[in-house]
Amino acid sequence: MSSRRPRTTVVASAAALLGLGVLAPAAPATAAPHGPVVIRVVDGDTLEVRGTGRIVPEGTVARVRLLEIDTPERGACYSREATARTARLLPPGSILRTEIDVELKDRYGRYLLYVWNESGVFVNESLVRSGHAKAVLYEPNDKHWKTMSAAESAARRSGAGLWSACPAGR
Repeated sequence: MSSRRPRTTVVASAAALLGLGVLAPAAPATAAPHGPVVIRVVDGDTLEVRGTGRIVPEGTVARVRLLEIDTPERGACYSREATARTARLLPPGSILRTEIDVELKDRYGRYLLYVWNESGVFVNESLVRSGHAKAVLYEPNDKHWKTMSAAESAARRSGAGLWSACPAGR
């Protein structure tokens, strides 16, 4: 009879040790974030990020305008709530997953992006669905327009956010 353990026992033992944290896979020492890092939220649809090289050049501090949405301007009904919601979804230091459309920048030099937070939430769509933003098409950037317009329809029907808080703004 062989003195070697069956392979399944060794694999199961290693898996058990990994589950206990005894054998943890080594993390790369210089693992850099894949997307831009949030510095601050400027308002409900604009943020400041530090680039990591994929879209925004590495180390560059840049403004990002969330595509296909518009939140109330400062001082307007529901602007504070929209900014606060964006800040909850995108806290400083969080890493974004971003997607571009046709145009990379607007006339003000802001990066035009679709953004997902570290939890995988599509932030642009979430803001519209919760009634913190309106869906607005800025052609030619229309990659997620069906999603945005459906989110706005749902928010309007349910009276979410600004759709019930700001009757004059409907």
